[in-house]
Amino acid sequence: MNQFRYFMPTDTYFGRGCIKANQDVLRRYGTKAMLVTGKTSAKKNGAQKDVTEALDALGIAWVVFDEIGENPDVETVVRAAEVAKAEQVSFFIGIGGGSPMDASKAIAVLAANPNEDSNILFADASAKALPVVAVPTTAGTGSEVTQYAILTLHKQRTKSGIAMPVFAEAAFLDPQYMDTLSAKITNNTAVDAMSHLVESYLSSHANTVSEKIAEMGLLHWKAVIPALRTRRYTAEDRDNLMLASAFGGAAIAQTSTSIPHALGYFLTYEKAIPHGRANGMVMRGYLELFGSHHAKVERILYCLGLDNLESFGLLLEEILDTEETFVPEEIAYYAKRAMENPKKMATFPEFALQESDIVEIYRKSLKMK
Repeated sequence: MNQFRYFMPTDTYFGRGCIKANQDVLRRYGTKAMLVTGKTSAKKNGAQKDVTEALDALGIAWVVFDEIGENPDVETVVRAAEVAKAEQVSFFIGIGGGSPMDASKAIAVLAANPNEDSNILFADASAKALPVVAVPTTAGTGSEVTQYAILTLHKQRTKSGIAMPVFAEAAFLDPQYMDTLSAKITNNTAVDAMSHLVESYLSSHANTVSEKIAEMGLLHWKAVIPALRTRRYTAEDRDNLMLASAFGGAAIAQTSTSIPHALGYFLTYEKAIPHGRANGMVMRGYLELFGSHHAKVERILYCLGLDNLESFGLLLEEILDTEETFVPEEIAYYAKRAMENPKKMATFPEFALQESDIVEIYRKSLKMK
């Protein structure tokens, strides 16, 4: 057995009502919080109310920055950091999907380094951050238990992770906040969670612990396949999705993501395809690159209760309702850009990927005009 390291510092609480039940935890992080959210979802699902009531009960001051959109860009986190510095915020609470949680981590870095500009986010892996608390309201990114924060870079026409690892100090996983999610968002984010589990399991960086975590997550994801198909979700389905997402985050925290994420970024930036959906659209072609009867691919299919890659691909088509079409010129551009990320390409364990391999993944996965 190979040597490995496992590190997971986030203090994690799961269950309906877990913020109120464990609100004293928030005393650890400071005297003034910034809530980092989108415009409406955290208000609609009740998460923001639960957080502010907990802060008020503890006598902790707070301010809200609710301008985080999907795929947040550097400019937005810089603006939020200026507000945080002016308000003398001592910690951050990211409420929402991956976008607010990722943004809160980047803002925490900028606020902790008030004399630096945004270049520090990508240049100094040792830069410190103020404390972050995560409250996920979707089940997809697993950002509540990862050290990653992904931002949109308009100049480069893609997305990139910040350089420094920023784990949330605490995460509150309350599945009730997903009760108001639409079927489209539920399914798109569920596929993001599945992609984390699969990519981690197959990564060249996988280890014994990350593989076991991924398998547990896949079993929780299997339990919700009927709900993803019918687009009707029980409370138990929401519980399983939240756990699958957290297990996916815990797995990629050890291994990072792999090829589908690198390829999906361009679908998201160029075509505005939601992140989880983009990952799912290229997943079958990625798995086919491993060849027939690959032991770990077969184990993934077993955990999901699927017979073969054809049934896997049909499942993804069914739960995502894929309609987007592409032309060869687009695929050639995406493949060329993907090869600019050698670190991500190196996570493929079988052989050194060539641009032609990436073209083949796209070609097998996407619908052509």
